[in-house]
Order: sequence, then C-alpha cells, then structure tokens
Amino acid sequence: MSQHDVAGEMDAWSSAHMRRWITTVIEGSAPRSVNWWLSVRWIAQLHVYDRTLPAEDRREWAEAALSLTKCAERFTGYDRWTAVADAFKLRSLLVRELGPVPGDGTWDVAALLRDVLAVVTLAPDQARELAERWQTLPVEQIQLLRRHKNLLTPLVPLADRLPAGSDAERVRAWLAVRPDLP
Repeated sequence: MSQHDVAGEMDAWSSAHMRRWITTVIEGSAPRSVNWWLSVRWIAQLHVYDRTLPAEDRREWAEAALSLTKCAERFTGYDRWTAVADAFKLRSLLVRELGPVPGDGTWDVAALLRDVLAVVTLAPDQARELAERWQTLPVEQIQLLRRHKNLLTPLVPLADRLPAGSDAERVRAWLAVRPDLP
C-alpha cells in the first residue's frame, strides 16, 4: 500500500489504530516527506482540538500526534527545535484545557517543565545578555535566541500553575527574560 493510500485511510482510524501503525514504521519503508508526516499529524490534531471529545480521547489523539512529530524528525530530518516546540505547545494546550495529570510523564506540569529545561542550552542570564545586543549577533545566535523563545512560549499560560521547586524557579527566570528575546 502506498503512502498516499495509507494517509487517505487514516481519517477513519481510531487513535489506537494510528498509534499501533506508528510502531510498525521502519526506516526502510518510512515516508521521507516532512509534509506527509505533518499532514498525517494534522489528522490526529483535529481530534485533539475537538472539545466535544472526552479528555482521555483527546489525550490519546495527542499521544498519536506527538509520536507522528517524532516520526517526522526521525525519518525526514524535521528540525529538532521545531519538533520539541510543537510537542511542548500541544502538551501545554491540553494541560490548560483538561488539567494536569499528576505523575504522568506527558501531562504533568512538572514533567513539562523538566522537558523544556532539558532542551534549553543557555542560562537565562546568558540569554538576557545576548538579547541586549541581538542586532549585532551572528544569525546563528539570533536563531538560538528565537528557538529558546519558541520553547518557552507554551509555558507562559501555565505561569500561574507552576509547581513549587527549583525547576519552577528556573522557568520563572526564563519567563522573565522571554519578552526581551528577539
């Protein structure tokens, strides 16, 4: 069955069927088009955004969408920064709309904070210092600042829900710097 045929059938799949299919995709037969993966991810995301669905169904569809983003990264070279920012946005959305699931590695606010902090490569003070002179920086450093800003953006609406602890303090420091980033 061709990639086009599979994508056409996916509209009728359940989230469980889609997640099972994702586990069968191997390097040699995986689609190589980032647009193919993103269009298939959109099928799952439509269900995620459907507020008439029960919370658990929306989270299951989100799990499929997150897996499809990983496939886009793995099989097409989809930019790592963009992939993790996409994942953080989706996770943040559902935490805001459906509430956190304490102790869950995807839907817990503390887990989201840990994951964001694991990706940042600068300290907030470094970012602030670079942001103050961003117009004189090489393009690569400006892009790095933008990537950090994009990673942090999904945390802004969760600022009032941050749990106590050192990760939350680090995130608050980042959120204070974020408006100054280019």
